[in-house]
Amino acid sequence: MDHKYSVALVAMLIVGVLTGYLAAVMVFTPRATTVVETVTIVNTVTKPIELKRVSVIDAFGRLIVFEKTPSRVVSLAPSTTEKIFALGLDEVVVGVDSYSNYPQRVLELVNAGRITVVGGPWTPDPEKIIALKPELVLMCRGVRPQETLYPKLEEAGIKTVFLLCDNAKNLYDIFSDLHVIGTIFGVEEKAKSISNELERKVSEISLKLKEANVSKRRVLVLIGPPSWGIYSVGGDTFIGWLINSVDGINIAGVYSGWPRLDYEFILHNDPEVIIITAHGIDPKEIYKELSNTPIARTSAWLEERVYLFTDEANDVLSRPGPRIVTALEILAHILHPEVFGELQRVDVYRVTEAT
Repeated sequence: MDHKYSVALVAMLIVGVLTGYLAAVMVFTPRATTVVETVTIVNTVTKPIELKRVSVIDAFGRLIVFEKTPSRVVSLAPSTTEKIFALGLDEVVVGVDSYSNYPQRVLELVNAGRITVVGGPWTPDPEKIIALKPELVLMCRGVRPQETLYPKLEEAGIKTVFLLCDNAKNLYDIFSDLHVIGTIFGVEEKAKSISNELERKVSEISLKLKEANVSKRRVLVLIGPPSWGIYSVGGDTFIGWLINSVDGINIAGVYSGWPRLDYEFILHNDPEVIIITAHGIDPKEIYKELSNTPIARTSAWLEERVYLFTDEANDVLSRPGPRIVTALEILAHILHPEVFGELQRVDVYRVTEAT
């Protein structure tokens, strides 16, 4: 991934502020309302055939009815692609966005020509999508180009369903997206199984923290280095939820969405841990940049607790998908090494050691 991807990611996150978010779900109540009707067709030649009509309500509150299970699907977000493959539905995928790189099977199918790349989440190519003749395109609420594209796809006879994607506020919103996809394809039990396993792992981490009676640490997450704009994560974002879930205090939690901060705010709240997410950035360059900013006066810098997430670490933190627990585990090691041990990953750099 290169600088272009990182800038695009910043743009994707910032737009959440402008488009708004759905209400947080405090317990696992699937956002999709589903109705499954069974219709039996009888004739004298063959055995009775059962067709299932499925209805879901998407992230925009639209009722979408499926007379049959879609067999050709396009995904326009990496987190959605990860959910589809986690549900074992890779055979129905005919198109993905250019940032879908996990699991490895996605890249293998793209290289084999079985799956077509249809552009980035912010630059979907309608002609490429329509040419694939999909029966369903899974889109993201809050991504403006996708919101303006869906009427054209509907006119072409292609069903569209909007998911929460980056608008997810917590683990249960991720479950909601999984449930929607699982219902459409008749794999509700698989979606439930994945959700239960994720919830179990989160509970294990929470219990360990509770038993250790750890002290909470003030955390600042920056979407890219300060030279890109000092953008952070608000209290109603899935990354904000991750911080809270490992007994961290998100200093930008007083804001909604993906706020732009200033150095005065950062110094006033004095973070003890700073996490920077970016692809294709040299840790030495980050070190040079930060050392010439007021961030060098924070406790995080002075205590050498400034971290750069890149490659897979960046992806798992930035994508509200099935790997969200991996992100939680990484944060647990960083915030509480006395409980979970020092982090050992090649894609997470301690910036103050970059020299």
